[in-house]
Amino acid sequence: MKRILYIFGALVLALIPLSVNGIADPDTPPQISAVYVYEDLLEDGDLGVLMDIYLDYAVLPTETATEAYLGIFIDTDGTTQLDSVAPYAYSYGAYNDLGYGRNLIWIYFTAAEVITFSIDSADILLYSVWLTGNPTVPSGWAGDPPKTTAGIGYWMPAGADANALLALMVLSYAQVLEVIWDVDLVESTALGNRLTTQGEDYFQNVIPDLRNIAPNAFSSIELQPELEQLDYTTEFGAILSDGTGTLTAGSPQTLVEGVNTIQVGVAGTFELVLSQGTFGTATSGTAVLAGSPVTLNPNALGEPLTLTVAIGAPNQTIVITVNLENTQTTIDDATTGTPFDLSTLATAFGINETFLKGVVWLIVSILICWGVLKATKGNTKILLMVFDVCIIGGALLGMMPVIVAVLMFIGFGVFTGYILLFKSSGI
Repeated sequence: MKRILYIFGALVLALIPLSVNGIADPDTPPQISAVYVYEDLLEDGDLGVLMDIYLDYAVLPTETATEAYLGIFIDTDGTTQLDSVAPYAYSYGAYNDLGYGRNLIWIYFTAAEVITFSIDSADILLYSVWLTGNPTVPSGWAGDPPKTTAGIGYWMPAGADANALLALMVLSYAQVLEVIWDVDLVESTALGNRLTTQGEDYFQNVIPDLRNIAPNAFSSIELQPELEQLDYTTEFGAILSDGTGTLTAGSPQTLVEGVNTIQVGVAGTFELVLSQGTFGTATSGTAVLAGSPVTLNPNALGEPLTLTVAIGAPNQTIVITVNLENTQTTIDDATTGTPFDLSTLATAFGINETFLKGVVWLIVSILICWGVLKATKGNTKILLMVFDVCIIGGALLGMMPVIVAVLMFIGFGVFTGYILLFKSSGI
């Protein structure tokens, strides 16, 4: 009798369906509605893939979509997985669908990774993406993980502004998703539509570093200004190099101050880099220079100037005249040929003209101050002010280097101020 009962019990247990542990498949297969590819976002040569997905569950699984699913970018062979990213499980206020339903996935490749994987827009038809169940989901799948494959629908055209295009796409999806989720993701501002706080929260979790990638999607942006280090020193310097044309004597050529006759081997463009303070003109010689005469001014950022020789047989010439031009050279040019030009005297004595001028002006200043001291019966305060004026006068007349005069005026001016303001009138 017991044996019969055991057999009956075993038959009953065999007929009772056993529960199967595992996450359920979606009610309909995973959907990939669109796939967009953008290049040159954070650096030249990088690449981002935006996937528009839909995971259909009437009854939500225990696991979030982040735990249960993956978006994967597949190489041209159709099987090699280059990278994978899980969808973001967004929730805000009363909305909490664990990342299921409509969602986005972003897969990013650095410029170095693009080179390593040889990702090329020319092979757009060979690349694909998968939306698949994560095989390592904690509760497991009853069978094989669900999977959907899709091709690339849009690859940003060459020369387009990827940052602006992605910002527009983000704002477009924000308008779509806020209707589905009943959450304010986008708002109208004086700048146009921009993400709300909730919108920023969602999209920055989907697309890391979005604020730098697509700043136009935000009502406020953070910028790290790049300050150009400008060089305010002046010196002579002029270097001419080949562009599409060639120089007969080779490239580059360092030009001398004054007139330079340049032989052109092959007509074309040439690049001229001028130091700050170096100015001049370029004219046609036996060759034809486009726009002759061309005024030459140094670029504040050190960028080269382009000269174009339109017509020129081998060894024909153009003429480039360059000189240093600053405050000192302007004063020197103005005094050339006047009584303050001591170049002939300096040559006769075999000494530097600037040194000779300085000595002469110092003697003249002493004589002027001695005369003032005599005329004012020893008034040293007036004497000090007169000497300050002599310093500036020496610079303006070209008798003293401007930089020396400025330093002397500052130093002696401080001393004069101290005497006038702090010392007693008996000095």
